[in-house]
Amino acid sequence: MVIELPVIYATSSAEYFANGAMQIVKKIKDLNLVCFGAECDDINTLNSFANITMTDEYNNLIKTYLKQGFSYPVSSEKAVQNLAKIDTKIANSPNNTLGIEYIKQAKKLDLDVKLIAIKRIGGEYNQNDFDDTFNSAKSIRNAIAQGNFDFESLKIPKYVYDDIINSKIEYDRLFAIISSKIINVNDIYEDTEGIINRIKKYSGQAHNYEELVELAHTKRYTKSKIRRILLHIALNLKNKDLQPIGKPNILAIKANKKHLLSQIDNSGDLCAEQQNKYANQIYNIVSKDKITKDYMLII
Repeated sequence: MVIELPVIYATSSAEYFANGAMQIVKKIKDLNLVCFGAECDDINTLNSFANITMTDEYNNLIKTYLKQGFSYPVSSEKAVQNLAKIDTKIANSPNNTLGIEYIKQAKKLDLDVKLIAIKRIGGEYNQNDFDDTFNSAKSIRNAIAQGNFDFESLKIPKYVYDDIINSKIEYDRLFAIISSKIINVNDIYEDTEGIINRIKKYSGQAHNYEELVELAHTKRYTKSKIRRILLHIALNLKNKDLQPIGKPNILAIKANKKHLLSQIDNSGDLCAEQQNKYANQIYNIVSKDKITKDYMLII
C-alpha cells in the first residue's frame, strides 16, 4: 500500500518530513516495524544521535551557533561535538540525518514500533557522477538535465525511465510562478528568520531560478533551505498551514492486499486535500508530465 505524504510535509526539512511520516505510521493499526534507508545501518548509533539532539543542552548550543552565523547543519555538528564523543560525520550524511529524525519523531509520538536501518549502497546522496553499482538520484537528474537519456547508463527500472523522460521540470516556468508571488508574500512556511526579505531583495536581480538560489544563499541559509522556501512560495504554503495529519490519502494498493484498508485510522478530514490539489496544479504547469489520477490505483 502506498500512502501519500502531504505536500507541506514532503517539501519540509528532515524534522517535519519525518514527523509527517511517523504521524501516518501512527494511523496504521498493528504496525510494529518501520524500515528506512541510511548510510549507517547501526540503529544504536543513530539512536544515540537522536537522544543527544533531544536534550535542552543541544538546543541551547544550536541557538548559540546560529547566532554566530553558522548554518543549521554546521551548528548541529558543533553542538554534538560538544556533547558526545561520536563521529559527527555520520550525522552529516543526508539519509542518516533523516533516519535520526525518524527515531526522534517516533519517540515524540510515543510509537510502539521497532526501527531498522537498511544500509544504502552505490552512489552517495549528493554524488554528481554515475556509480558502478547504483546511481544517486542527483546524478540521474543531472544526466537528464544535460540530455543524457541512455537507459543503460541511467540504471533505473524501465517503468521509472518511461516516467522520467516525460516529466522534466521547466524551471523557467517555476521561476515565473515564484517571481509573480514574491512581491506580496510576507509569511511563508518554514521561514522563521525573515529569509523572504533576502529573497525579495535578489528576486529583481536574478534572471532564472538557479541564479536566485545562488544570490540568496549564505553561509547560514543553505541552498537547500532557499530552494525549500522558493517551493513554498510557489505552492502558497504558510506557517499556519502545517496541521496534524487527518485521514491518510491512499495512492495505490495491491489487489490482494485490500484488506489493509481496514487497518487505517480514517478519522478527520482527508490530509491537506486542498494543498495537495494546488501542488498538483503547479506541477502540471511546470512539468511535461501531467497528473491525471485523483483516485486510488489498484495494482
